[in-house]
Amino acid sequence: MRHWLPVGWMSVWAACAIGAWAGPAQSIVLTTRHVYGREYVALGDMAKVFGLKGQANRDRSVILTSPQVRVRLTVDSREAEVQGVKYWLSAPLALHSRQVWLPAIDVVKTFDPLLRRTGLAAAWPLRTVVLDPGHGGPDQGAHAKNGLLEKTLTLDLSRRLRALLVQKGYNVLLTRNDDRETPLDSRSAFARSRKGDLFVSVHFNSSAPSLEPRGAETFCLTPSGAQSTSAKGATLSAADFVTFSGNRFDNDNVVLAHCIQQSLVGRTGAVERGVKRARFEVLKDLACPGVLVECGFLSNASDTRLISQSSHRDKLAAALMAGIETYKKAASR
Repeated sequence: MRHWLPVGWMSVWAACAIGAWAGPAQSIVLTTRHVYGREYVALGDMAKVFGLKGQANRDRSVILTSPQVRVRLTVDSREAEVQGVKYWLSAPLALHSRQVWLPAIDVVKTFDPLLRRTGLAAAWPLRTVVLDPGHGGPDQGAHAKNGLLEKTLTLDLSRRLRALLVQKGYNVLLTRNDDRETPLDSRSAFARSRKGDLFVSVHFNSSAPSLEPRGAETFCLTPSGAQSTSAKGATLSAADFVTFSGNRFDNDNVVLAHCIQQSLVGRTGAVERGVKRARFEVLKDLACPGVLVECGFLSNASDTRLISQSSHRDKLAAALMAGIETYKKAASR
């Protein structure tokens, strides 16, 4: 049995406003409990701040709702759901002293930007989109049994997406426009030097030798003070507290990731694998909001059949474009 022992009290500031998805931001103080080296906020306090009503279920899940918002959480689990999109918390939801506790960093870095659109720092108006076709040259990326290569597919999809975005009036740049080797650090450097307003790295996934995983997932940069989604241990390391230039856009990053992931699943029927956090090289040093999108699994037969079809890649491009447009509307001010 896990025992959550109080070892101190602190306060964390979050820019929040009463009322979901709208309203001017105002600063409030949420009292947190320091547990096992992490700060937690009482879920009831968080719900009040965001104007949400709570319902606890026998399966240890908690549903928070307002007329516009639905959030699902589960005690002792990192998995969460916001508006149908999966998320992984920085630490499990905790039950202590008959209260449910949520990691404070997730209140500030996930729920606040998603539910309030606060703290967005992107340059405006959004004009230049940098698309990053993953891999290239000798780096072929993932392989499908039918011979498809990730590096070929990412360039093809990026070109389709570029055409759609140009029609919408965006200035669109590609980090590579042919089959060449492009170092990871040069991709973010390209976006910085061209003064990109948005960065989208396009990829296809593989879980080989496992053939079962399928679907779409979208990654944004892990905030300082949190573990990446793939972390196995429960203890934070020094590396988890490093701040990169891309962390300036933490709030924009998660909103952009949400909009793209929701659009990919809704418009293509992809299996929902959620928004995840990672300190990928192409995301760390950006000077604008950015995400890395995995558009399907080349190791899965069902996904590969779809990805092989030009019409499906058109759907993927349209979904990515729609996600970017949704982010633009959400972040405009």
